[in-house]
Amino acid sequence: MLDLAPWRDRCTAVMDTGTPVSLAATVDSAKKAKALPSLQLVAGRDRVRQQPQVGGTRHRVTAEVMLVSAVPRHGQAALPEGSDMLTALREPSLGALIGWLPPGGEIEIHWNGGQLLALADHALFWVDVLSTDYWWRTTP
Repeated sequence: MLDLAPWRDRCTAVMDTGTPVSLAATVDSAKKAKALPSLQLVAGRDRVRQQPQVGGTRHRVTAEVMLVSAVPRHGQAALPEGSDMLTALREPSLGALIGWLPPGGEIEIHWNGGQLLALADHALFWVDVLSTDYWWRTTP
């Protein structure tokens, strides 16, 4: 299975704003973030392709990971003119992950796009979807 701790550590290393980067079990729990701004990594779906070989079958897994960015919808007046808090969160974290080969991965991380996840009274939530491939190491 894909370990998201190295992903979190890599994002944390580039966040010079002190924004917390954490792991969330579900998208719903990521949308309950209390500390804003925040970044949360959520394991997405796994697509599996079987490749027959002598003595069994290998399983190539394409794992999707969601990066949920949350920014407050109030207090924007305190920011410098022209500042975009969402961009300030997304750019360094996406830059650190796209093209990086995570431990156990077979290909570098690809960015599959992003979209508005939710617009709450207190926050805007944006989700970016990333993917990588790895080989399932044991027979399930």
